Amino acid sequence: MTFALAGCGTGSKLGGSQAAENVLPPRDSMPTELGTVINKPSSRALNRKKCSFTADMPSGWCEDAVAAGHTGYGNGDGSKRLLFDVIVYRNDTAAKYAFRKWNTSIRHTPSKYRIVNADKFGSESMVFVGAAGASRDDQQIVIHEGHFVGTVKFLGSGKRDALDATLSKMSDTFVKRMQKED
Repeated sequence: MTFALAGCGTGSKLGGSQAAENVLPPRDSMPTELGTVINKPSSRALNRKKCSFTADMPSGWCEDAVAAGHTGYGNGDGSKRLLFDVIVYRNDTAAKYAFRKWNTSIRHTPSKYRIVNADKFGSESMVFVGAAGASRDDQQIVIHEGHFVGTVKFLGSGKRDALDATLSKMSDTFVKRMQKED
């Protein structure tokens, strides 16, 4: 399937914005301790060059992105949070290219990030933690699956050398939702 902006006609059943929102995990799929909604699921069509709120990350500028979605869940005191972001690309080739930008950026900045060995999710994935400061307690995974590149950030994970079990479970849920939508 090829995604397009709603009404921009490449024959897709859904616009990219609706596909992005469908991929985001709902509250009832969260572990009980992370069941508080801190960011309601939302999606939007994108300018073809700007596809993220964080221009300093590889997802910040990319070609052929048509939509993005975001949601977040946490515990009551805010010490642990799961943040989901997804970017829908016009095709799988564009999504592969965007994932490779992530891969290159993370591998070439060891002063900021440390890669964690973990099982693969989706077509390809990468897990990393911050190398210093407050981000040392946070794990993040970047996943490429079909037309999608998604990130799951587990803020307050506390794990440094192995993939957190909660992040693993939620990443698997995220990939299954991507596969269903692709």
